[in-house]
Amino acid sequence: MPRTRSWRRAVAVLVGAAAGLLVLLTGGPAAAHAVLLGTDPQDGAVLDAPPDKVTITFNEPVQAVDGGTTLLAADGSPVDAAAVAVDDTLVVTPGAPLADGTYVVSWRVISLDSHPVAGAFSFSVGVPSSTSIDAQVTEPSAGLVAARAIDQTVVYLGTFLVVGLVVFELLVLHVSPGSAPVLRRRIQLVRTGGLAAAAVALVAAVPLTTAWQAGGSLASVAEPATWTTGILSDTAVAGALGLTGLVLATLSAPRAGRGTRAAWPAGVALGASTLALGALLLVGHTRTFGPAWLVLGSDALHVAAGAVWLGGVTGLALVLAPSAGLDPRRAGTTVVRFSTLGAWLVLVLALTGVTLGWRTLGTVEALLGTDYGRTLLIKAGLALCVVVIAAWNRYRLVPTVTSGGPGSGHTAPAAVARRRLGRTVLAEVALLGLVLSATGVLVSNSPVATDAAVAEEAAPQGVDVTEEAGTGSLRARITPGRVGVNSLEITLLDPAGAPLEPLETPELSTTLAEPAIGPFTRPLTETGPGTYEATLDLTMPGSWTVTISVRSSKYENPIVDIPLEVTS
Repeated sequence: MPRTRSWRRAVAVLVGAAAGLLVLLTGGPAAAHAVLLGTDPQDGAVLDAPPDKVTITFNEPVQAVDGGTTLLAADGSPVDAAAVAVDDTLVVTPGAPLADGTYVVSWRVISLDSHPVAGAFSFSVGVPSSTSIDAQVTEPSAGLVAARAIDQTVVYLGTFLVVGLVVFELLVLHVSPGSAPVLRRRIQLVRTGGLAAAAVALVAAVPLTTAWQAGGSLASVAEPATWTTGILSDTAVAGALGLTGLVLATLSAPRAGRGTRAAWPAGVALGASTLALGALLLVGHTRTFGPAWLVLGSDALHVAAGAVWLGGVTGLALVLAPSAGLDPRRAGTTVVRFSTLGAWLVLVLALTGVTLGWRTLGTVEALLGTDYGRTLLIKAGLALCVVVIAAWNRYRLVPTVTSGGPGSGHTAPAAVARRRLGRTVLAEVALLGLVLSATGVLVSNSPVATDAAVAEEAAPQGVDVTEEAGTGSLRARITPGRVGVNSLEITLLDPAGAPLEPLETPELSTTLAEPAIGPFTRPLTETGPGTYEATLDLTMPGSWTVTISVRSSKYENPIVDIPLEVTS
């Protein structure tokens, strides 16, 4: 190929990759997978008066699942209530005042990483009911979970085949432009098959993910409401972008492989391939862990290296097939090229895989104690088997294959090594398929442990006290009782237990005993009759005192001191 054409193609590759990279950087990551911080009323609480609303608070903004939150009476009958997500809080508002008795709230929300988070709790108004149904969490059926895992496996497999074979044909395959028609047709046939499989899976992912998030069954996938909700979801957007990239890559790759004078087909093929890979990163766990540059960058490199590896070994299997009709010298050069590239791919996959595992799980306990961590270990073990086979190919078979050119006197051993290499490459393809199957399972598992111990650790550790305030009382709740921003909620009640509206907005201050700092005043915001909220910025661990002054009448101004142990 003339030098000028090579430079033009290189420039086109860079332009196409840069265009695809914009997709990877679209949107910003959040803080983490949603974790429940607390509920109001608390689980098991007995209230003197019915609450105007029930709130469920998380550590990040959440999205309400349509029909995913229910309020049930003690006998299991549904109670009219509306559930709305407001930033990091799910607010459940009863349609009418609740009568005395026990109530069960079953809630379900979608985390920023598209994962569903669900739970249930109960509370009572007045006297608890003598009997009550258990608080149960709705989970998706096993069939739906399996179907979604299979679907995600096919999405990754099809996308990796299309993208990997584009890179293999344009940058690794050593043939003259327009030559090896049989081999090129086979590469395009496999690439088209990958496109077809990915297209079906990307479309199916929309209702499957929506039903999975709602805790449904396989039957709910066919419901019109599931499709209507899914079309407006992030999964649909990512699927549309991915499908667009795959179609453009599949259509433009054959023209780029023919070596035409125009450089744009190669740029389109590689840019569209980057778009298809970038679409895989628009939803999933890595969107919600930081730092963003490290996690998103590692994920992008990890996905790209995996695609190039799978496409490369698939291309090698086609090159080494006896019926491919490729000259042994050119086949040997292709093998050497990919073998050299493969060493770098292994390094990139290892470094990015360790980085992603560290940032997603964080601890060895999470690696061993969660389904996500155990599946990740299985994936790593399968990948290690692939590396062992690749090392055997590189250091034992590839040198023999490349030493068997015409006139070398090693034609027969080279032919035997070539056949063995073809078989081991097929084994690599099969193992990489299992690696992608593990990836399909990972996207449906939560990297956050949800057992009782972790839930208890994540629960707020502040205070919930009721103190005398003159002739009435003051109830104060402070959460989470740790260094940083805390939430204060207070309720003022008169001697009869009714909401008390003071003459003035109460005054609030905070003081730290050791070292002696403060008092710091903070404003209170009225949220209803006799109820107020405020944020407390507690900058150091230690013994704090929260002081509230209430002007309840012209002659009464009780002052309530609330001790608070703040931890780091």
